[in-house]
Amino acid sequence: MNNPQRVIESLLLATAAGRAMLQLARPDGGFAIEAEAVQHAQDQLRHQAPDVGALDAKALALLERDKAIIVQDDLAHAQASGGITTRMLAPLILDGRIAGVISLHSREPRQWSAQDKGAMADAQAKLSAILTGRASQERPAREDLRAAATQAILDHLRVALDAQRCTFRQPVQDAFAFPVTFESRAEGMRSLLGDFTIVQTGQPVIVKLLAEHKQVIQEDCNIASTDPLFHKMLAHYGGMRAQMVTPFIVDDQLKGVLSVHELRDVRVWTAAEKALAAEAASLIGAIFEVPAR
Repeated sequence: MNNPQRVIESLLLATAAGRAMLQLARPDGGFAIEAEAVQHAQDQLRHQAPDVGALDAKALALLERDKAIIVQDDLAHAQASGGITTRMLAPLILDGRIAGVISLHSREPRQWSAQDKGAMADAQAKLSAILTGRASQERPAREDLRAAATQAILDHLRVALDAQRCTFRQPVQDAFAFPVTFESRAEGMRSLLGDFTIVQTGQPVIVKLLAEHKQVIQEDCNIASTDPLFHKMLAHYGGMRAQMVTPFIVDDQLKGVLSVHELRDVRVWTAAEKALAAEAASLIGAIFEVPAR
């Protein structure tokens, strides 16, 4: 696993924290959020003002001194804590300096278990290896090209369909069915990349895709299902009104799901729009089915 976002997502799911985050050192001495994953309806800090979620001087001093995992369980009344009660931090050391920091946040009081600390140490090792590899890498990896191509297709599809969000989901996490791995969204739309609040297992659309292996079209989401979890999803996604969901299937296995979200009103999807979404799903799926050399 050489994708920082996947590592952070796995850490979140392993510890059941509210937020997991990777921040990397900037040339100016600050730290920028590189990857983030949330659940329990928490908002992602990386999509807010640049200084939101900034590491405080006390935490940095402890990490600089000890260069080890630390736990802070006295944050309930700390200034600018963002409602965090406790957190666990782990430094990423490169050439003797802190190149990044991993954070686990909880709004509720909790004792971080030995398993939680073990998961943090595992993420620390994986992310340290990724940073070391980046430092020695002479040219972009093949994964970077795949990601760029996928993003370009989603961006083009969203604009061409005048939709508010397009996502591509893949089965990349053992503990969570089909998380969003790529997205294109209009300004002001909630990001679903790294958001694990809505569990996909049992969702009517996923059940239908697995059963029928064909595109699911919903012109009015409010009447598409009576399942309470489905309507919870609609609300969390910003009051979604209509959607197209297209599977990418290889050898009878669901390998990817492309979704187009309309949040403004009910919508009758045309044959051309359905075909364009299907073509985009096939193109993106093919990108990831090409074996690495």
